Amino acid sequence: MLSLFIITLVAFGLLALIIIVLLRTTALRLWQGVLLFLLPVLLANLLWFSWLHPRQQRQALATEVANQLSEAPGYRLLKTQEPVLWQLLNRELLHKRLAGVPPEEALGEMRGWLFDLVNQRLVRASDTAILNYIRVSVEEMQALQQQNAQSCFRFLYPQVNGGVNLQQLLPPQLNQRDAQALDELLAQSTGDEQPLDNQAAQRDLQKVVETLYSKWGDRLQQLNMPADTTVDRSAMCAMSIDLYNGILALPDKQAANLLRKMVSLTG
Repeated sequence: MLSLFIITLVAFGLLALIIIVLLRTTALRLWQGVLLFLLPVLLANLLWFSWLHPRQQRQALATEVANQLSEAPGYRLLKTQEPVLWQLLNRELLHKRLAGVPPEEALGEMRGWLFDLVNQRLVRASDTAILNYIRVSVEEMQALQQQNAQSCFRFLYPQVNGGVNLQQLLPPQLNQRDAQALDELLAQSTGDEQPLDNQAAQRDLQKVVETLYSKWGDRLQQLNMPADTTVDRSAMCAMSIDLYNGILALPDKQAANLLRKMVSLTG
């Protein structure tokens, strides 16, 4: 950038010197000399502002976006684990940044792209990783429910009504924990699917549901039909929170097994 500026100054200095020589040694008039000097200046400015400068800005922003995605917890591992997805995220993030979306907000809008991947990884993750991820998710549900039941519902069922941008809705500390939980989940889910004890999962789910039934009754059936426009979305969020809290109250091994079973049925 600086070298280009210096070269440009030198070039215009030489041009001015040549024009001065021509004015003294030829019949070139002053106004013609001024015109000869200004014309390249105008052309250079046109080239700079219409092509070179925007191109440099885009290249600089592309580098910034790639660095942001390479360093962000929850995304940095995708560069090596899921390179095709990472490239798609990188292009989409650059598109949003070019549109003027602030960095953190733009990154928050990328989270919906990970929905299917997270479900795939949950059945392969370690007990610790899956439980930590769900615990943080429950905290997010609770925080969203306090703000707006609709936001909580969209967080739970992005495939029904679109997701939410957690960067805009949740406090920085909770967003940081979310990113760390996602990072841990991706780091500890690169192997095969974890063994699943279907009978134990069914038994544990029945116990949890029986406990919830005393509070919610037949309304629990709404959890099986989130796309139904007649369901009470506020109650759906509250029931989901109670359901996951009931699962997390189980011993860790049983809780992780049941969560994997639920993901395998919905994914």
